[in-house]
Amino acid sequence: MNAKSLKSQVTMLMIVGLVLFIIVSLVLYLSKSAVKKQSQQNIKRIQETAIDTYSIKEFVQKCIDKLAKDAIVLLGKQGGYIYASQGGTLVDYADTDEGLFFVKHNNLKVAYNILPPKFAAPPYLSDTPDYPWLTFPYKTPISNAEIFEGFFGISNIPPLNSSEGPNSIQTQIETFIDNNMPSCADFSIFEKQGFEISMESAKTSVIIGSSDIAIKSKLPIIITNAATKEITQLNDFSTSINIRLRDAYFFVKELIGNDIKNIKFDIGDKKNNKDFINIQIIKNKFSNDDLIIITDEELLINGAPYEYTFSRRNRAPALYYIRKSTLSFQHGYIINQTDLLQNSQLKAEDPDEDNYTFTITPALPKKLEVPQIKFKVEVNDGKLSDYQIITVNRV
Repeated sequence: MNAKSLKSQVTMLMIVGLVLFIIVSLVLYLSKSAVKKQSQQNIKRIQETAIDTYSIKEFVQKCIDKLAKDAIVLLGKQGGYIYASQGGTLVDYADTDEGLFFVKHNNLKVAYNILPPKFAAPPYLSDTPDYPWLTFPYKTPISNAEIFEGFFGISNIPPLNSSEGPNSIQTQIETFIDNNMPSCADFSIFEKQGFEISMESAKTSVIIGSSDIAIKSKLPIIITNAATKEITQLNDFSTSINIRLRDAYFFVKELIGNDIKNIKFDIGDKKNNKDFINIQIIKNKFSNDDLIIITDEELLINGAPYEYTFSRRNRAPALYYIRKSTLSFQHGYIINQTDLLQNSQLKAEDPDEDNYTFTITPALPKKLEVPQIKFKVEVNDGKLSDYQIITVNRV
């Protein structure tokens, strides 16, 4: 083999080797690029899934926030209660029950938070003519000191927390969120993006703090990405709303407590207003029953001042004790009111600040032609009354 031929073969081998090197390098490069591209696509898909999952979680948390505020506003308009048909815990009353359990206002059924006294424990009495106690406002028949604190009504405001009794504010907010979550959480916007979403029943817990309300919901949600078949599950949601509901609640509770304890307490007196809290009374909203509206200008929900409205059922006025209830006059004597009352001035107190009138039956004057006559001295506020019997004997 001559040198020229050998040189040609070496050159050919080098060219073939170079071509093979280029081919191998190109294959390796393309493989690496494909793997990198696939990896980037997977990362992008994971990132997109994570972003969409975050959006869904944020959507649900906003829904919980909204439902909590809706519950607080609604129970505030209905005397602290949310009815079963609204997603609450209290039985639904028929419209014909107005005056028994509620008073209608703005098409809502506002529950009574103040009821007349019933089954009073001694020395207090709930039935006339012994109401509120035999010698009101005196402690004894011969004492002169006047007492105005006693048992003049029953509070029907719901408890704040579930540990304190049924239909609590806490329980009603929790129940309202759970019952209204399916209608609030409309996932159609996410389903249009290619997600299949299923949601189970919620179980919400609420803690009413001094300045906020903390809410946690156990809400199993399964999200399926229709394109990638990736499945993600969400379970726990939480939110906090800056509403000082506790302060508002105890303000109302104190007002009601004073109104049922002290017959001279005027719930609508402007001195009861506190800071930015104002009290308004709508008298005789239903029959002689009143509506009390408490507005907190500083407590804003959805940009509006918070209102707590409740009904107060009419209670009987209390007649001052007429000390001398047995009198004697000669036969044929014409009795006048001064004789009958023995110079006592007729007085009364009404726990609802209603106007009242006095009547004495039978009418005066009247001759004593029978051995004994019983006169009924009555105070009436237009619906309920208290009275005392004065017995007149013939001598």
